[in-house]
Amino acid sequence: MRRPLICALLLALVVASAARAAFREQARLESAYRNALADWAEGDDEGALAQLLRIDQGGTVGREADRLARAKLDVGKSIGRRSPSAVLAAAALESRAYLAYATHRPTLAAEARRTATVLVELHASLERKRADRPLDAAMLANLAGEAASRAQLTAAGDLYTRVLALSPGQPAALLGLAAIHELHSRYAEAAEILRPLVAAHPEAREARLRLAINELRLGRRARAEAELKTLAGSGVDWVRSLAAQELARLLAARDDLAGAAAVLAAAAAVLPCDPSLPVQASLVAERAGSASPLDLST
Repeated sequence: MRRPLICALLLALVVASAARAAFREQARLESAYRNALADWAEGDDEGALAQLLRIDQGGTVGREADRLARAKLDVGKSIGRRSPSAVLAAAALESRAYLAYATHRPTLAAEARRTATVLVELHASLERKRADRPLDAAMLANLAGEAASRAQLTAAGDLYTRVLALSPGQPAALLGLAAIHELHSRYAEAAEILRPLVAAHPEAREARLRLAINELRLGRRARAEAELKTLAGSGVDWVRSLAAQELARLLAARDDLAGAAAVLAAAAAVLPCDPSLPVQASLVAERAGSASPLDLST
């Protein structure tokens, strides 16, 4: 009887010791994370990032990674009870860390992106006022855009979906999701997203251009060409340049070379900083038999 009892006592001591060690480690991580957030709040960006890197490097896999994620969330909940806006500050630090880690530390970058997402959604749960949702959505949309720019399309798509859960109809998220569909040649799905966006925001020229291009890909030429004519004849931006080039391509394909050259020349006249337009206009005019020497002095 005595030996089993001794074994049980020893096991209990080992378990208790492990629990105390885990508690101390959790407390250490929370304290270090609070220090990093304090530096961030005081404007010491480099100091905050350096502290955060030291914390993150120690919790990259397995139980350590879970413990670190739990410590950050617990700190977020704690500071959120006193000041919900402080949770967004923590999310901003994690977003900044994601950018800092992205090139050379992909594992840490992924964890920073996930932590930023969790903290933004924590803030959204604490601040239930509708007026705060656009800020939460904008932070996630910006994070999604950074992920998309690094070809992390699965993560970007998930983030855009989370944005729309917070703020249905958020333009950046709709544009981002449409772009992901386009990259996967899902033009019908992209058009389905862009149509209501254009209807709600007719001033969104990029959305109108991309909808027109997707309509072309789906064989809806008349509707797409009408939109391209409108965009190619208005505005002073990159949308006008691309719309003019797409419209000129359509006109040239049906042998209206003079019309294509005119569209390109008109766009070149109002977009002098776009060097491709005068070159293309000259080439198309030459094919039409009415070329003039190209002025390369600019």
